[in-house]
Amino acid sequence: MRAVGTAAERQTGAFPLRDLVDEYCVALEVGGRSRRTIDWYRGYLDEFVAFVARDGRSSTLDDLTAATSRRWLLALQATRSKPLAPNSMAGRVRTLRAFGGWVQRELALRANPLAGLPLPKLPDVLVESLRDREMRALVAAAGAQSHDPVRDRAIVLLLLDSGLRLGELVRLRVGDLDLVEGRCRVVGKGAKERIVPMGGRSRRALRSWLLTRGSLTADAAVFVSRQGGALSPRGVQLLIGRLARAAAISTRCSPHILRHSFARAFLANGGDVFTLQRILGHSPTSLQITRRYVQLLDDDVRAVHRRASPIDRL
Repeated sequence: MRAVGTAAERQTGAFPLRDLVDEYCVALEVGGRSRRTIDWYRGYLDEFVAFVARDGRSSTLDDLTAATSRRWLLALQATRSKPLAPNSMAGRVRTLRAFGGWVQRELALRANPLAGLPLPKLPDVLVESLRDREMRALVAAAGAQSHDPVRDRAIVLLLLDSGLRLGELVRLRVGDLDLVEGRCRVVGKGAKERIVPMGGRSRRALRSWLLTRGSLTADAAVFVSRQGGALSPRGVQLLIGRLARAAAISTRCSPHILRHSFARAFLANGGDVFTLQRILGHSPTSLQITRRYVQLLDDDVRAVHRRASPIDRL
C-alpha cells in the first residue's frame, strides 16, 4: 500500500484505485469507525474495483466516475437471480459517494468524481415494533421463562426503556452506569459518546443483576454469559428470539425491533421527536431518520380515532 501517489499519477488520473481504497480504510480506522463499518465499506469498494478490473486491466482513479458506477450497479442486478434490495443498492451508492468525497479532499481534486451519482429512491416502509401488550409479555417471559431471569429481565427492560443499539448494550461497562441519577454513558456510531436516561424499573433490575455478581470493577462488562465472559451480540439476539417465542409473540422480534418499540412508546407517551433524536444517538442533520419512527404512531392514531370518532359516537 502506498501512502501517496506521484504528482504525475494525480495529474493524469493514473493513481491505482486499489491503493486509494486501502488508504481510505486506514483513514476510517484512524477516524474511529468501527471494524464492522470499515469491513462493510471495504466489501462494497472491493466489489467495485473487481468490476472495473474484470478484463484483467488495472483500475485507476480515472475509473472512479458516475458512469462506471452506474454500469457496476446494473451489472450487480443482472448477475443475481433475485434483485438486490433497495437498501442494499443505496448502501453501495452511499459508500461510493463517501469514498469519492474523501478522494477529492485527499488528492485536492476540484470536484467529487462521483458527485453525479444520485441515491436511489427508497420505499417508505413502516418499521416494525411491538405493541404494549407484547412488550409486557416479553418482560414477563424474561422474568419467568429464562435460564438467567435476573440478567435477562435487566436486558429486556434496558433495551425497551432506552432504545440502545445492540452494540451499545454489549459494550456497556459497570462504570458507565449511574443508577442514582438514572442514566448511562454509551459509545455509539462513530465513537460518539452520549448520555442515555433510564427509568426506575430498569435501574432496579440492573441493581439486582449487579448485586448477584458481587464486587465488580468499573471496567467489568455489565452483561456476561453464564461462562463469565462478556455477552456477545449474537448471544443477545438469540436470547431475545427465545424470549419472544416463550411469550408467543408473532411479530418479528430482535434487539433492533426493541429499539423501534422504545421509540414508538416514547412518542405515544408524550415524548417529543427532538428528545428522541438525542436519546437514540441520531445526528442533528439526520432528522429524516428519526422521523421514520414517528410513523410508528400510525396504529396508535387509528386506535384513538376509533375511540373518539365524532361520527361513530353520534
